[in-house]
Amino acid sequence: MKRITEAMAAALGAMMSFFTGLPPVIWVLVAVMSLDYVTGIMCGVLGKSPKTETGGLSSGAAFEGLLKKVLILCIVGLAALVDHAVTLSAGVEMAAATGAICLWFVASEGLSILENAAAMGVPIPKALMKALEIMREKGENGGME
Repeated sequence: MKRITEAMAAALGAMMSFFTGLPPVIWVLVAVMSLDYVTGIMCGVLGKSPKTETGGLSSGAAFEGLLKKVLILCIVGLAALVDHAVTLSAGVEMAAATGAICLWFVASEGLSILENAAAMGVPIPKALMKALEIMREKGENGGME
């Protein structure tokens, strides 16, 4: 039992070391992704989810949302690898691709949070609602006019 406890403590310590070393922009992304997921669940509980026909909770829609968030984190990881490969030969430390990718997804997830809040009846400024409508229309036709 002692060996299992020690192994678990070592694994937890290694994970914490990895996660505490992440850039702050990744922490912001994880926080915004979590908030988007929670607000999506709240929409479903209230029967106002834009992801389902009935507006209610759907395990399929929830699972699809989680898979998308995992894919986002994979893309961020790929950007981090690109940054590392590019900067390794230059001898400098910078995370341009990682930062840009994270900020793009932070903005996208933020708009999704606003969309969820609007669906639940939270008052959103008209300018933001107009931006949401434009983005929704562009998303529906693939960004083509």
